Amino acid sequence: MANIKSYPKMAVFSHTLVIMLLGSLCLSSNTTLAAETAQSYSRAPMNAFNSQMDDALLGNRYEKPVWNLQNSLGLPDWLSLGLEQRTRYEVLDGAFKANTRGGDQQIALQTDLWLQARVDSFRFAGELMDSRALGSDIGLGKNIGSGVNNTMADTADFIQAYASWADKSAFSSDFGAEVRVGRQTMDLGSRRLVARPVFRNTVNSFTGVRIRLLNNNKWQFNGFATLPVVRFPTTAKAILNDTQQFDQEATRTWFSGGILEGYKLISGINGEVFLYNLDEADSFNNLTRKRRYFTPGLRFYIKPSKGQFDFQAEGMGQFGTVRYNTTSSRDQQHQAWSEHIEAGYSFDMPWSPRFMLEYDYASGSKNPGATSSTDSRFDYLYAASDLDFGSTGAYTAFQRSNINSPGYKFNFAPRPDLQVTLQQRLVWLASASDCWGGSACTSATNLVLNPTKHSGSFVGDQIGISSRYNFNSSLNFEAGWFRLFKGQFAKQGAATVNGANTVPGQDTDYFFVQSQLRF
Repeated sequence: MANIKSYPKMAVFSHTLVIMLLGSLCLSSNTTLAAETAQSYSRAPMNAFNSQMDDALLGNRYEKPVWNLQNSLGLPDWLSLGLEQRTRYEVLDGAFKANTRGGDQQIALQTDLWLQARVDSFRFAGELMDSRALGSDIGLGKNIGSGVNNTMADTADFIQAYASWADKSAFSSDFGAEVRVGRQTMDLGSRRLVARPVFRNTVNSFTGVRIRLLNNNKWQFNGFATLPVVRFPTTAKAILNDTQQFDQEATRTWFSGGILEGYKLISGINGEVFLYNLDEADSFNNLTRKRRYFTPGLRFYIKPSKGQFDFQAEGMGQFGTVRYNTTSSRDQQHQAWSEHIEAGYSFDMPWSPRFMLEYDYASGSKNPGATSSTDSRFDYLYAASDLDFGSTGAYTAFQRSNINSPGYKFNFAPRPDLQVTLQQRLVWLASASDCWGGSACTSATNLVLNPTKHSGSFVGDQIGISSRYNFNSSLNFEAGWFRLFKGQFAKQGAATVNGANTVPGQDTDYFFVQSQLRF
């Protein structure tokens, strides 16, 4: 936080003024809309939402949208079927990544089919997702499309296939229990370490056993032992050719752990404690960095409520061993940490505005490299980076590694079916000698490295505006714009390969527009 003062105050003011003016235009343009009669529906749809609505312990059931296959096909009550399709066009100009051409675009398609059968206390579910990146020219240098990866596409594969048993009063006790076996997705705690991404075109899956215990309004425990699922294909050429290759479990990698959540512990404050363990080794077609470490953490929070202050404070540590890249034979001692702090207030007034200040930090390595004996770059495991740092996809500017960043968000709803978010974030590197990019400097060729430290640590100032309009419970539209005013590091940092520079001078603009259909 010490070098925040080094950023020119006038620049911060001008960038803040831009986003305030955009917000004012958005507010004024929707004033007449607010007077119209709001459409009624039970809950707003989100990406691949059908499979996430059912919760046997809380009593939640799949909720049919206004246009649904359930009624159209006359399916019985014990069988649930959902189909969703999302189409997104995204374009990026003034690329910040090294060796890039200056502009990228793609059409991201995601189709999701979910089927679940309920038999007494048992559930049998399967989810098939098809994710594609059409017309993508995201690339490095003259190799158009070479920047596409398996976070953007995963053609026709099962992301969930499991059987589960649940009882709200397990063994005649006052708590419920659920056991789920098979391939599944997970959202745990704040989702900053284990999540099913919403904005990203692909999701994280795990194959194994998950046990959940719940005492309503008091506590909840989730424990799991799984094999992470590797998405295939992994090469840009195969992805662009829409090659179908089934995903496979990383058979020599174990991801396990547990999280205990307590509700309304003191003065309405909720808390959770967690411990995750990743024990990684090479398997077929899956070379790894032999990550073997534990990630413990604590989180305390109060949920937002109208007319009330809320907060969230989360700390995460990480220790163990890791190798610099997939070809290295030397273990490095890994010690890293991260934190997230936010404080907000929800106004009890029309449009339900909420303002929130936030701060994120994740450590970086002081002396990165294959010959170093230590590694301090925080690894965000299987997180959803869009939760805190803005859009992923073709943008994916920031993740929870080597980052030191304060910011704010302002949310409001001019009408029940329209939500708007304004945000701004200043970004420094936690370590000026480490790279800006993913959880490992060697995990991609488009990360930016600063080996001489002459580029400073200030990456830039990011502002953004996004909105979502829910036409009804089966159809929504979403659009967003992010601009990265490049700092010294983003303009001058060298690439991890070939010593090439980033696109000089030009700031980065990213825009997306998408539709989501749910049946």
